[in-house]
Amino acid sequence: MNARAVTRIWWRSAATAMAVTGLIVASGSTPGPTVRPAAADRTAGSEVVGRTGLANLDHLDHLVDGVVPPDQARHTTHRLSEDPEISMPWTYAEPRSDGSYRRIGGGSYDPGTDTYAQGAFNADDISRAAVVYLRHFRQHGDEHSRRTAYQLLRGLTYLQTTSGPHAGNVVLWMQPDGTLNPSAEPREEPDPSDSAASFWLARTVWALGEGYAAFRDADPAFARFLRARIELAVAAIDRQVLEPRYGTY
Repeated sequence: MNARAVTRIWWRSAATAMAVTGLIVASGSTPGPTVRPAAADRTAGSEVVGRTGLANLDHLDHLVDGVVPPDQARHTTHRLSEDPEISMPWTYAEPRSDGSYRRIGGGSYDPGTDTYAQGAFNADDISRAAVVYLRHFRQHGDEHSRRTAYQLLRGLTYLQTTSGPHAGNVVLWMQPDGTLNPSAEPREEPDPSDSAASFWLARTVWALGEGYAAFRDADPAFARFLRARIELAVAAIDRQVLEPRYGTY
């Protein structure tokens, strides 16, 4: 692996298996987008208390970062005024020669603005990470996983557009400072990313549903918030996908 090789957690085919048998972090080279080091950075493998079972969440813990987003119209989350910091996993991790990892975003990096052509964080990976922590919490009662899942779901719902013609849809990318990037480079469909139904909207519904089941007894107030956001997302799917095709098949 050369110095510019990039590793990524491959959630797409493994998310369910990881949650059942324990998280397996697979590292491999990928051509991917051109990336640059992020301003925020720390060493992987921080100590986590209370870890049980087969799951080793150290690398995923390393990717998760705290963000205080600026005020942005139609975007908010649970108790944002009381707790302005939300959690997001960085999109990529670049290996160093000493065995640690440098967290980086997607697309070309502009050090002058500390922004990426895509962003530092994305809704797809937030959903997948939230499901891993939720299932670990439900299987083992792990308090660290409960807290992390809670904060990741707060971050995910911040990406959801709450009102207007695109209510219920989800912005895919966020920059390191919490600024949303609805139109990333390279261009993705839909563009802007919250202008229509999308894969990341479907994954958001998945994560919110798992979150509701996990927090229904553990935190009823948060579960009610998640249910409202599920209903908002499902309404968007009905409006954009199901109703236009009703009676077609």
